[in-house]
Amino acid sequence: MKVLVFGSEQIIRRLSASLAGEEIEIVPAMLVPKQERFDLVVVDSSVEGAETVCRNIKQLWGIPVVLMVKGRQADWERLQSLDSDAYIPEEIGATELAARLRAVVRRRSQKANAFKSIRGGKR
Repeated sequence: MKVLVFGSEQIIRRLSASLAGEEIEIVPAMLVPKQERFDLVVVDSSVEGAETVCRNIKQLWGIPVVLMVKGRQADWERLQSLDSDAYIPEEIGATELAARLRAVVRRRSQKANAFKSIRGGKR
């Protein structure tokens, strides 16, 4: 699984170290070639413009967005308006983090397959 990350160098280093043995590749947003494809995007909610990043990714790429929140930063009304597919705390353990990221990708894939089945049945 390939994950694009919008966040500080510290967040990127921690995610990379946490997920090293999980077959999950972490790619910092500032190093992305234009033709690169990702399974999902993680956005640190403290990144300036997080709202715009989430919205643009969903509109342009149509891939899942996971919002990483710090501690009890929960301005829940603002967070819920960011159009993300899941929320994860910054302090999450490596095993749970990997499981949650895989679950988001799996749910998205299941929704896409269900949509294809519905569309195929109408023809």
